[in-house]
Amino acid sequence: MLLADLQARVRIALTTTIVDEWGLLSLSTGTSRPSERAVAFHLGWHLRPMVERSWDIDCEYNRSGMALEESVRLVDHDGRGIPDLIVHHRGKLSPEHNLLLLELSTGQMIPADPALPRATALQRRFGYQYAGLLDLNLATYSDDLPLAPRWQWSILEDAAPLPAEDVYTPEALAEIIERAEHRSRS
Repeated sequence: MLLADLQARVRIALTTTIVDEWGLLSLSTGTSRPSERAVAFHLGWHLRPMVERSWDIDCEYNRSGMALEESVRLVDHDGRGIPDLIVHHRGKLSPEHNLLLLELSTGQMIPADPALPRATALQRRFGYQYAGLLDLNLATYSDDLPLAPRWQWSILEDAAPLPAEDVYTPEALAEIIERAEHRSRS
C-alpha cells in the first residue's frame, strides 16, 4: 500500500472518529483531554473497515513482552512503552507483515518531540512500512477550531521523516467540526 492510500484511510477513520466521538474529543464535555489510548481505540475501530481483513489492528500491542532498549522505548507520562496503534499480521515479522506503527498525541506536538524518532527507531527495528505521529492538538483549543490535527510520517526505505503537516485544510476541518457539533446536539 502506498503512503498516500494509507493516509487517506487514516484520514477517513479520523474524520469518522471526530464526528462520531465528539463527546470524547470536545473539551467542552470534560475537564481534561482524553487519553491517547481512548482515541487510539476509536481510531482503530473506524480504521478496521478501511484496510483488508487480513491485517490485524491493535492498540498498545506488545505480545512479545520484549524488553526494549531505552533508545526505542516509547515511554510517556503514563509510563506506557508501546505504540498506540499498529496495523500488522500478528506473530509475524518483516515489512510485508508490519504495515503501520502510529503514535498519538492529544496535546500539542512540539517541534523537537521525541515520539517520532522513537517511533521510527521501532519502525526500523521491527520493519514497519510506515510510522506516524498523529497529534490532535487539543491543547490549541479555540472556539473556531477546538482541535487542529497534524501528522508526520516516516517511510521505512527513506532516511528522513517527511515534514509535519496539517491533516485537513482549514475549510475541511471547520466542516468536520460543524458536523460533529451538529451530531452531538441531535
